[in-house]
Amino acid sequence: MRKIAEHIAGACRAGEPLVLVAVAESKDSTPRKAGTLMLVSADGLVCGTIGGGALEAHGIACARRLLGGKAHRFESMGLEERLGMVCGGSASLLYVPICGGSAAWAKVASELLRCFEQRTPAYLALSCCDELPQSGEGVALLDADGALLAGDGSAPGDRVRGQKERCIADGWLMLPVPLPVRAVVFGGGHVGSATVSALSRVGFSCTLFDCRPEFANAGKSHAAQQVVVGDYSTIAASLTLDERDYVLIMTHSHQHDFAVLEQVLRQPLAYVGFMGSRRKIATARERMLEAGIPKSALDAVHMPIGLDIKAETPEEIAVSIAAECILHRATC
Repeated sequence: MRKIAEHIAGACRAGEPLVLVAVAESKDSTPRKAGTLMLVSADGLVCGTIGGGALEAHGIACARRLLGGKAHRFESMGLEERLGMVCGGSASLLYVPICGGSAAWAKVASELLRCFEQRTPAYLALSCCDELPQSGEGVALLDADGALLAGDGSAPGDRVRGQKERCIADGWLMLPVPLPVRAVVFGGGHVGSATVSALSRVGFSCTLFDCRPEFANAGKSHAAQQVVVGDYSTIAASLTLDERDYVLIMTHSHQHDFAVLEQVLRQPLAYVGFMGSRRKIATARERMLEAGIPKSALDAVHMPIGLDIKAETPEEIAVSIAAECILHRATC
């Protein structure tokens, strides 16, 4: 959704019309589930995807016909009957035209980008009605409590309170904004650099932390959104972690690894991964227990880090780590 917001902001400045296409509902086997988005211009797909293939081609063709208009369109279809997709299933698509120069959409896009930067929970609300309310353009951005941040004031903000999933309420599609998960990689060596690149490509916002300036620099690990040169023994002096963060420990020294592990296990985190051999892991467990780290906290650490795919090279190890992080993000 971040790239979609960036393109919408640019199109509003340039006066270029677009159409946002959302999978509003899905049932049984469909290419993508409800809540997925794509953005379409006169040239075709701009960014995002609703799964490719026949459904996406159909959505792009319909969206291009709606360019320059204002009316939203809600379309439900059986995929086999309508598109010949033998996988079956059914889907509903919502088409939302975005007029070039729209002040409402420009404000919504700007606020969306602010939410991404600050990792602030929010909901994108899109009207499913063909006839738009007179008070706005059928789009709104709401905060976690349903208060209006930008856009159409007629969006039913009270319906998002306590909601964590996509829902349709009072003729509006409510989509929770998928905030980026931050992955903090401790160690900018071969594996650390490859891991930052792999995680960045699958939607993680990466921070690289190293005590060596020559390894902690934007040029060496260009995929990292933040690079920190800090002391492994006092992480908090240069970086604040919270319960939403993924921490991956792979420094150039066992002693640094142990120091980082002890510090991060003294606070709640979403995920902790520790790279090492069986012997190193056994030593780490022994030292952590001696330092007063609870056994339950140690048992939750992914060590050795990554899924077992018999990886050997830094790039292969990075793939195994990214796969484990994707799995954890999707199931926890």
